Amino acid sequence: MIIRQNFNYILLKLLIIIFFLLCDSLSSIAQDEIIDLETRKKELTENAYKGDAESQYMLGRLALETKNPPDHSTAVYWFRIASEANHLKAQEMLGAQLFSGLGVPANPKEASIWWYKAAMAGSSTAQASLGVLYALGSGVKKDLIESYKWLTIASLNGNKAAAIQRDESISLQMTADEIREAQKRIDLIINQIKK
Repeated sequence: MIIRQNFNYILLKLLIIIFFLLCDSLSSIAQDEIIDLETRKKELTENAYKGDAESQYMLGRLALETKNPPDHSTAVYWFRIASEANHLKAQEMLGAQLFSGLGVPANPKEASIWWYKAAMAGSSTAQASLGVLYALGSGVKKDLIESYKWLTIASLNGNKAAAIQRDESISLQMTADEIREAQKRIDLIINQIKK
């Protein structure tokens, strides 16, 4: 019972850390030296409708960063379009919006799909997020071996929070055979992930 409570507490902590990592990755619009926000939005919108994924992603960011409260629905709209064009950061953010139910009904299964695409493209944030989903069994079947695998891959790509989650929670619930199986899965997939 105490181990289960500790596990849930650590998972909650990791979710919060991942959320803050995602938010932290969004550098402030002010850092882009935007003098006239409306002019910038107009330029981005024109480029977005021409199919520019970076402009689509930036419009999603603007919807979150320049509105009070943030316009999550508009952000999801633009993140989805950019994600379909394989924009890595948009896929991370779309997964976060879908997982948390911001701007759309919560859909952890669809979040897992976008995070998987981003994870395979090298996103340590998406890799850690998948690790959490597998630990929780949210949107995917609960699987501590898969959780350990994705948290390890994220940690190999510099995500310190993922290493902490793996070492202080997930690995404590696994047998030595399960950890060996996770290592085999890591070896099988690691070369398929883009760097």
